[in-house]
Amino acid sequence: MSAWNSEKKVVLEAAKLMAEKGLVVGTSGNISMRFREQGGRDLVAITPNNLFYDVMGIDNIGIVDLEGERVEGELTTSIETMLHIGIYKARAKVNAVIHTHPIFSSILSVTGMNIPPVLDDQVTYLGGEIEVAEYSLPGSQDLVRNVIPALGPRNAVILANHGALTVGRDMREAFTNCEMLEKTARIYFSALNLGKINTLPAMALEMEQAYFNYLHGES
Repeated sequence: MSAWNSEKKVVLEAAKLMAEKGLVVGTSGNISMRFREQGGRDLVAITPNNLFYDVMGIDNIGIVDLEGERVEGELTTSIETMLHIGIYKARAKVNAVIHTHPIFSSILSVTGMNIPPVLDDQVTYLGGEIEVAEYSLPGSQDLVRNVIPALGPRNAVILANHGALTVGRDMREAFTNCEMLEKTARIYFSALNLGKINTLPAMALEMEQAYFNYLHGES
């Protein structure tokens, strides 16, 4: 039995739930969780590449270090492993990353339109305006370079012509943020179709971003 079965179980359960909720199709998407082993080394439990979620088992979840080197597992880890690692290196408080292909976030990914701060919970959960990262090929180092600054200090980012990515201090928070992003994208898309957008008042935005920064800020 693996010493990290509990961490792998968290990733596996989130991956299956992601598929059940229709946030991905087929083998697309990926999920990881950072944790610290007893010796003090940071490791990452991450979903494998190109495996359907309904047949995925705990032994299919890989363990890598923060250089992307395999520590445990027989299968190749997600094509986006270095993107996950890049985020962990950039964001000390982030311990879970979820990459999905949900409908409304993906619609906005095709338009290249950022989501301005339109909802209170968008700001308190996700950190404010949601940016669309410049397009780059899946699995490429360019994707890492483009996504990390577009994510910035926030908890969500949209990937141009691709999908969405959310982060959290733990898996539950990252998953909640995933659903919050898709809810926000759906509302924004619908409001655009009605032809009128009211963004949050400046005072509310300032207060809510201060609250978000208090919880999630790295300083």
